[in-house]
Amino acid sequence: YVSHHPDARLKAVADPRPQAGRAVASETGATCYDDYRAMLRKEDLDLVIVATPDPLHRDPVVAAARAGVPNILTEKPMATTLTDARRMRDAVDKAGAALYILFPNRFSPLDRAARYAIRHGLLGRPAYGDVRLDDNISVPTAMWGGRSREWAAGSSTAHFLLSHVVDLLRWYFHPADVASVCAASQRRVLRYTPDLYDARLSFDTGLLVRVKAEWIRRMDALVEFDLSFSGDRGGLVYRKTPAFRARQGLRIDAEGVSPAELERHQKALARQGIRGRAVIDPQARSPRVLEFLGEENAGEEPALGHYLSCIRQGRKAPRIEGFGPLPSAEDAFRQVQIVTAIVSSAEKGRPVKAQ
Repeated sequence: YVSHHPDARLKAVADPRPQAGRAVASETGATCYDDYRAMLRKEDLDLVIVATPDPLHRDPVVAAARAGVPNILTEKPMATTLTDARRMRDAVDKAGAALYILFPNRFSPLDRAARYAIRHGLLGRPAYGDVRLDDNISVPTAMWGGRSREWAAGSSTAHFLLSHVVDLLRWYFHPADVASVCAASQRRVLRYTPDLYDARLSFDTGLLVRVKAEWIRRMDALVEFDLSFSGDRGGLVYRKTPAFRARQGLRIDAEGVSPAELERHQKALARQGIRGRAVIDPQARSPRVLEFLGEENAGEEPALGHYLSCIRQGRKAPRIEGFGPLPSAEDAFRQVQIVTAIVSSAEKGRPVKAQ
């Protein structure tokens, strides 16, 4: 993808698996290295993208910062420990580099519509949420081939999956933030890594959100991701990924707004390229609803493309109305703090502060 993006040129690739690195280099014309340290010594780079397994982000990020690379982009999560996250943050701060974390869900049209609804008061005062993000059991057992067990053991559903959830929640409900967590986990099936994490996140506004991420589901889909939120004036139900006999879609029940206001919000989202409809039926249990379907909002530019364009053009925010700045190193560090608190709470069997 990078080699075909108009704002980027792929100069080099580093992969400890020589065959894999050479395949990418052959296809893109990039120079191949089997050690990222050698690449950083020999190449003059504007951006380094780190795509190592979850617990192995620290060393390449720190090395890139020390080598003078001005922009560094890594997959989520930033790190799987607070110690690693601090070292990464300190290294980029000392070098004056910019560290970006790839949180792709923020760029989905339906996620942007959900955030719009929350921030424009269509739910009223948010009170409760329920979020479930599960992977098929094939992810920890087979997705990375012969390395699957080793890689899964170095991560968990908390780091691999709840990092997405925590970032979305903080983005949706900003400036509200998680104050404390109470979590549970179990190791009855996989054993080499937790089967699941189930947690209650208490926000400083009084909002309570239950989050659950599982790695032992047998299902037809690779991923199932569902969210719902309730407020004192409305509610939201969002199926992010299509699953068994279900379509991807977002429904916003906004009983606290007038029909005219509902149509105004629908048109405002349409101007942002988010296609949906206002359904007004005084006889229905939910008389004022906004509906958005995934198939009507497909074809958006991948999240990575927005990062590349922003970095190349020196912008802090993508050209998406109402989106805000790209996720920062501080956003990513805060996500690590909260996920670390979830893991700690499950281990201790009691609530802990998310700090």
